[in-house]
Amino acid sequence: MNNRTLIGVGGAVLVAVLFVAILIAGTQTTAQQPATPAAGVPGATKVPVILVVDRGAILRTSAAGKDMIKQIDDLGKAMEAKYGEEEKKLRADAQELQEQASVLSAEARAKKEKELRERGEALQKKVQEEQTSIQNGINAARTQIEQALGPILNSLFQERGATILLDRGAIVLGSVDIDITAETITRLDGVLPSVKVTPVKSAPTDGQPQNQ
Repeated sequence: MNNRTLIGVGGAVLVAVLFVAILIAGTQTTAQQPATPAAGVPGATKVPVILVVDRGAILRTSAAGKDMIKQIDDLGKAMEAKYGEEEKKLRADAQELQEQASVLSAEARAKKEKELRERGEALQKKVQEEQTSIQNGINAARTQIEQALGPILNSLFQERGATILLDRGAIVLGSVDIDITAETITRLDGVLPSVKVTPVKSAPTDGQPQNQ
């Protein structure tokens, strides 16, 4: 039996935590407003007012972001508990078959290998389907955060008379007073203290199996 046909549930579960990366919608569009003439100075252009926000910090430290990350961690642990024993049994049976290979007939060995492959593929399918369901739930929660965050960033942009809004990752050096991350998190916590990550199964399309 080739162990490569078996799915490592622990490794598969870890993939779920990679889905926590958040992209804040709308920040690029607010950063592209044209410069306007300065008041009282014909032909002069307004001095750019630059603001900076750390989108990663918003996810890590906002109440809703931390709530989402905790739920993802809990869902991953639940998957390990659900499928871990089945995987261990499958690996033990594969090891046993390898040890018995020399005393089994070619027909008996082939039959057992086929059974183990089918069990491994079935387990992999179940794990992948559940991961997809969790990812769908994470996407919905992320969208909820983005929808709450957009008006907050726009408000701060207008309040401070900004002309450019940049992500912290694009800045090499910058003064503290241009960073609106803390204020953004405070306002986000006020309007969205938590989100719900609810796994959602993907509906098959045109009678075809679900995409993994």
